[in-house]
Amino acid sequence: MLASKATTAPLEFGTLNHVILPNTSSSLIPQPQTPWNVRARHDFFAHYVFGLSSSYNILPSLYEKAKADDHLSASVDAASLAFAANKNPVESRELFRLAAQQYMIALRRVNAALSNPELSSADSTLQSVLLLDLYEKIMGRDLRAAAPWLAHLNGALALIQARGYNDMIRSEISRTLANKLFITLLISCYIASHRIPEGVAELGRRLDIYHDKDDAKWRLSKMNQRMINFRIDVAEGKLSDGEIVATAKDLHDAYREIEDTVSQRWQPRKVMASEEDPAYRALIFRDYYHVYRDHFTAQVRNTVRIMQLQLQSYIQTHLEDDGSDEVSNTLAESWSRTERFAEDVCAAVPPFILPAARPNNSVPFSSIQTLKCGILLPALFIAGSASRNPELRAWAIRTLRYMAASGDIRSASMTADMLEKNPGMDFRYMYARLGGYAFTS
Repeated sequence: MLASKATTAPLEFGTLNHVILPNTSSSLIPQPQTPWNVRARHDFFAHYVFGLSSSYNILPSLYEKAKADDHLSASVDAASLAFAANKNPVESRELFRLAAQQYMIALRRVNAALSNPELSSADSTLQSVLLLDLYEKIMGRDLRAAAPWLAHLNGALALIQARGYNDMIRSEISRTLANKLFITLLISCYIASHRIPEGVAELGRRLDIYHDKDDAKWRLSKMNQRMINFRIDVAEGKLSDGEIVATAKDLHDAYREIEDTVSQRWQPRKVMASEEDPAYRALIFRDYYHVYRDHFTAQVRNTVRIMQLQLQSYIQTHLEDDGSDEVSNTLAESWSRTERFAEDVCAAVPPFILPAARPNNSVPFSSIQTLKCGILLPALFIAGSASRNPELRAWAIRTLRYMAASGDIRSASMTADMLEKNPGMDFRYMYARLGGYAFTS
């Protein structure tokens, strides 16, 4: 999770030489009456922990028991200040400085906790590690150097080995943290183009028995292991074109099976555009949109579409055209799937931006609405870049611009720019630039 020094003990997390420290040569803005760390902490819990995230639900109970000068409190403040800096462009210079300062304090305290036999196996320590990883996802968004991403992976594996698999799943709180760790490590492997280590795979196997068959997110995460290793096999030249196409088809079928067998809670309700205010008709692609149970469900379904769109790209790129009807039909079917997945992504957008689609929607966007819009950006980018329909890409760009203007969402403006100027950008780079999993549910 956190960068670990290769020359130090395996449980020392974090180095201070790669901390992002902004230029602070100019004079600082006046300190508000309420200290920034207090304001940032309140905003982080109110909007991120209780509003957006579905994976930090046990943080409040752990934080209640934390001391003001311990590793968890410092880690909460580091993540909170980074979160606040991302939301407040006017004050971001000072907030980035304070966040980096707090991050260094938190690193020292986490390392001290890891050297303590009792604290090293405490849930609060693993939660601290996850919070500092969240900080780094928010603050460091450059994939040109993959070393920090791989260092996070190595540090997390060391923590797993130190605690032991049985200890990692000893209680509901421990399992919740282990689940978060497992999914976070998968994302790090994906972004860094790194094969899934056996230690991560084993953690997933140990957690399997605690998930029922209708847990679509867990089934998706386990499928993503196969997808990540497949991408590595392709990148390393281990598969022929025929093998790439065959494997991509198998993975497509496996993802489809997940969607076909989940319960009704994962299915959307279809709303016709004719039911909406004509003033907002341009925010609906085609003549309908989909309403999911919540933003988490929409995100899970869109994650499947992201993977499916990448699989169709593999088929379209590596299918050897021998002029046969079979190849022509396979290619046509793949392009048809691409358009269907891209349109499904577009159909998931309106409930987040139409004023009347949800009770708390507004224009300008509320703080929670703005955060929830962030989960749509990766899927909108890949849908707009994969589709051959110029109307769909144009709609995606216009909608992203609308989000940016209505919610002051800089990342939406950035996504629109990338889709407009560089639609062929590697999805990993785009995802990292948006902060990775930091702004997902």
